[in-house]
Amino acid sequence: MASVNTNLLFPESRTTRRGEANAKRRGQPKIHRRYAPQLSCAVPRGMASKVVARMQSHDWHRNQDLIALRRVGYIPYTRRNDPHFKPKPMRVSARSESCEALNALSMALAANCDYNPDSDYPFEIMAPFEQIAAAMGQLHVYENGRKSYDSPLKALSVQEQLEYVLVDHDKDTDSGQNKPLRIWLSEKFFTSRGIAVEEIRQWLGQFRTWAIKNGLTESLRKKYERHLLRIERIGLDIKDKHSLRNRLKQIKRWVVSPDLTARKQAKVSMLEGELEKLNRQNGERLDALLDDTDGNLRSLARAKAKRQNPYYQAYIAWSTSARVMPHQVNTLEQTLSQEQPGLRHSDPESYYRLLLERAGAL
Repeated sequence: MASVNTNLLFPESRTTRRGEANAKRRGQPKIHRRYAPQLSCAVPRGMASKVVARMQSHDWHRNQDLIALRRVGYIPYTRRNDPHFKPKPMRVSARSESCEALNALSMALAANCDYNPDSDYPFEIMAPFEQIAAAMGQLHVYENGRKSYDSPLKALSVQEQLEYVLVDHDKDTDSGQNKPLRIWLSEKFFTSRGIAVEEIRQWLGQFRTWAIKNGLTESLRKKYERHLLRIERIGLDIKDKHSLRNRLKQIKRWVVSPDLTARKQAKVSMLEGELEKLNRQNGERLDALLDDTDGNLRSLARAKAKRQNPYYQAYIAWSTSARVMPHQVNTLEQTLSQEQPGLRHSDPESYYRLLLERAGAL
């Protein structure tokens, strides 16, 4: 029997893109997955390498959070706001492909995370998710330029439902689709892999010490400020998302130890006390300097008054002449000072007039 063209019988029907792909693949096996998930990016030294090492040795088949989530069932991103959607329970053990994707995603996020404890919101992923998918080795580019990374998106959705990551979904300006545009790691991302809180705080302290030792504190701060400016310029600010900001602040408080906070407050109080002491000492030194300056000015004024006193000029001329001996001048001054102490400073004119009268020079 001759084949009939369905397009002629049903002109309103058209061949779909999936039908075209199936027609091109006729006689060939269906592709299960194009790429095996594995970390394919460079891992920075320090805290990032330590966290990646912990992610690499994690067994997802024994993850209690994942087991509890699979007993309830996954919720797709498109059905999260649907109150009538009921997730379907799944078998407890996840497939090996899913575990590999979750593992590769965890290592890629840990390798591109911001571990600077001075940032406003810690543990932010400093790379777009497209780059994260490429770091997982699961970014596929079609011939027409369209990019696909469905497996990383599904793995991110699972980790978001596990509360391992915080994701800010927004509309992408290029494609017009809702995509994960900003990602942060939560405290459960670390504690679920066996990383204790003390270890995280110790690693963050070592990171800060390393940055200070190598003079990278200012460069890291400027890098984070440039990131915030870029985020604000493309309209990804979270100022109006109060619940997300409060959750990020909670993670910030979890990172900073209460002991470290008390120690920091003690250091700040000690520095404030030392600064107040220095200011007080500087004030006392300034008062002493002003007193010395005032005394010098008064001495200069007295010396100038002496030079302008005619009795002083006459007494100097008499006491330095050859008619009188030096011991006579000293005896005369000592006698008058004993009889009228303080007269020399209070009334210099009367003091030198009396000396001249007793010497017989007037």
